[in-house]
Order: sequence, then structure tokens, then C-alpha cells
Amino acid sequence: MSMRLPLVLGGSFGIGSGAGVGDGRDIGLCEIKPMLGAWVPGLAFVRLGYGFSSYEESDSDNHKNEVETSNFSVDLGAHLFSEFYVMGSYSRVSALSENGDIAWNEWSVGFGTFWIVFSRTFLTLDIGYHWVREHYDPFIDKNVKGGRLQMNLGFAVFVY
Repeated sequence: MSMRLPLVLGGSFGIGSGAGVGDGRDIGLCEIKPMLGAWVPGLAFVRLGYGFSSYEESDSDNHKNEVETSNFSVDLGAHLFSEFYVMGSYSRVSALSENGDIAWNEWSVGFGTFWIVFSRTFLTLDIGYHWVREHYDPFIDKNVKGGRLQMNLGFAVFVY
């Protein structure tokens, strides 16, 4: 792969199961996340992303609320073998609803790989575990903490 600058633009589609996915009991969409970063294949990468999604949640009175979430994340990764890498990330997540707004922190660790599609484009697959830090959720009127398993399918394009 010929590369002049390590700058990449891309995006990912994340699905997961556990805390931070709707009411925390289902498998569902975690985020759709456009990304900008620097990536040196075979060495390391840093990606900045701003993800978003929405879901419906029911409160104790069975009143449905639409919740819109946003997620700013920083991903750091290091290549182990050729196309395989380990990564860690920090995310600041916000959820907005008629019942109130909340925000919390998430940390994750995982691994992934990529496939070169064209000379400057590749597909990515990341799998990781996310720790959702304890926070009060006014939508369901209780403290929430826990974790989830998440898989991200994405792409990246080198910008020259």
C-alpha cells in the first residue's frame, strides 16, 4: 500500500448486547460513527469518532420515550501481526430524551483486523468489551452500570 500521509477518513457501524444498548437487555445498534484519524498499517493508529443512534425505552409507567444518543470516542490501536491489532478506547456518551439528559463514560478493550479493498481503502472489523461506568438513568429511574460486547464493521480511506 503506497501512502504519503497517514490521515484516514472513515466510519463504522456498531452492534452490541448489554449495558448502553437501549434498555440493556437486547441486541441492537450501538452507533453509527464517522471517524477521522491517523493510521500507519503494520504499526499503530489513532481514530477520533462521533457516533449517534436512537432507540425507544419504556419507563415504569409503560410510557415510551425516544432516546437520542451521541458518542465522542478516541480509539488507540497497535498492530500485532500484519493485519491484526489490539485496541483500547475511551468514549463520552450522552443520551437526550423528554424525561431528561444523561451522560456517562465508557472504556473498552478489544482486537480487530482489516482487509485492503483498493490501494487506499480498507474494511475493518473490531470486536471489544465496553465497560459502562455507573450513572443514574432517569428514563428507567435507577443506577446503571455494566458492560457489553460490541462488534464494529467499518471502512477507512487514506486521504492524500
